[in-house]
Amino acid sequence: MQFFTSTALAGRAALAALALVAGITAAEAKEIKFAFEMYEGDNPEYNAATAFKNYVESKSGGDLTVRLFPGNQLGSVRDTTEMVQQGTLEMTLPSDGAFAGFYKPIQVWSLPYLFKSAPIAWEVMNGEFGQWMLDDIHDKTGIRALAFSQNGFRSFVNNVHPIVTPDDMKDLKIRTMESPVYMKMVEALGAHPTPIAGSEAVMALQQGVVDGLESPPPVLYAGGATDVAKYMTLNEHVFGLHIIVANDAWFKSLTPEEQKIVVDGAKLMAATEDVQKTRGDYSYVKQIEEEKGVKVHVSTPKEKEMFRDAVYKPVREYISKEVGDDLLKRIESAVNKAEDKLYPSAE
Repeated sequence: MQFFTSTALAGRAALAALALVAGITAAEAKEIKFAFEMYEGDNPEYNAATAFKNYVESKSGGDLTVRLFPGNQLGSVRDTTEMVQQGTLEMTLPSDGAFAGFYKPIQVWSLPYLFKSAPIAWEVMNGEFGQWMLDDIHDKTGIRALAFSQNGFRSFVNNVHPIVTPDDMKDLKIRTMESPVYMKMVEALGAHPTPIAGSEAVMALQQGVVDGLESPPPVLYAGGATDVAKYMTLNEHVFGLHIIVANDAWFKSLTPEEQKIVVDGAKLMAATEDVQKTRGDYSYVKQIEEEKGVKVHVSTPKEKEMFRDAVYKPVREYISKEVGDDLLKRIESAVNKAEDKLYPSAE
């Protein structure tokens, strides 16, 4: 009987994924392989990717086809982002936390309580600041960034007790993404951050390796966290971001017409996820409470302000050391302008 280490198994999985990609024939050169983390099913990511697929195939008259690889079939988010960068995969959908290893400035989006509403975030994503960062990602990494989309406002679930104030977080072991920003935020609340891969997070919660985790409600529901969690707090501490990215050499190999179709398809995908994630932040909470039996607490504005007071300054100080204060001031200014545009003063 043979025994393999986790490293060896991971290596075999990576080789299998590369073999799957390499197995596509030259006759299918116009096929766009698109890998992402969320599983196949009725969830915002899969629905958005399907909207991209349908748009691209329809608008190109079938000259471009899209092959979806949901559920980490080709590896982790980091794996697929590396594959896109290296040219063995056309497209993927990293989250901001995972993408920070490729592009540090993305961390500015993770300032806790930066956005008061989803429409404000959309305005910044689709505005001058968002376009500047899409271009800067290309300049700094060589990866073609096509659009930003909403990965949802993140909230807590746990198996110990209801979380109402920051004091309720003290000494809890909380699973986070492998992102220093998220870890710093959890530390600022007096809890113990435990970075674990997304594919292992629910099992870690079920087995008691961690007391809780944080993610957007649609992900908590679709990913199975609410099947094993007892309590949820809709406190919306961080606005999660997705980046729709493509291999640059592949993108440049397309005709101008095909490039436009892909870009427009990415924008449609982003808009689809934006709307479904926003709707899901509330509709999924109802399902989590009624179907799963999870006890849900919706944070009041006063409670949110308590959380903001606890985390904004220390996380901001950390990000400032990583990317510089000028960039933080730039996104904060973009947020202020978006608020003024969307919610003008009554004076």
